Amino acid sequence: MHPLIEKFQQHTTEFLDALALFNDRERLIAPEGEWSAAFVVHHMADGELHFAARYLHTLGSDNPPMVYFEEERYPEALHYAKRSVAKSLASIAGNRAMVLEILSAISDEAWSRTTTTIDGVAYSLADMVAKADEHIVAHTEQLRALKTQI
Repeated sequence: MHPLIEKFQQHTTEFLDALALFNDRERLIAPEGEWSAAFVVHHMADGELHFAARYLHTLGSDNPPMVYFEEERYPEALHYAKRSVAKSLASIAGNRAMVLEILSAISDEAWSRTTTTIDGVAYSLADMVAKADEHIVAHTEQLRALKTQI
């Protein structure tokens, strides 16, 4: 088993546990200048979709171009204030479960498959999974800090 698999699973659980500390009302509270827990969940749902697409493209194509996303635009453009936390949460859990299943089945060589940015920088699948893992860890910490503020 690749070392990133265990971390991937552990950090999924930690994120879900951090979110579980909020009741439905608390998930909507946003301290001044901060996102609410609901916005964090919507952001993670969108990010996990992008990350999964990158992994699938990298596994299924030879050195595909990396697709970027402008996450700063998402809260307004994707209507975070009107979205269902339950649906975004289900998306996170479902996507991460699917990705975990896929990554658990790939060969050691597949972790070296690459995608390339428009600037010509190549990233391996392992690089992308590690970077996305940092993303969920950062937002888990954000949720924990937010809980202490409300």
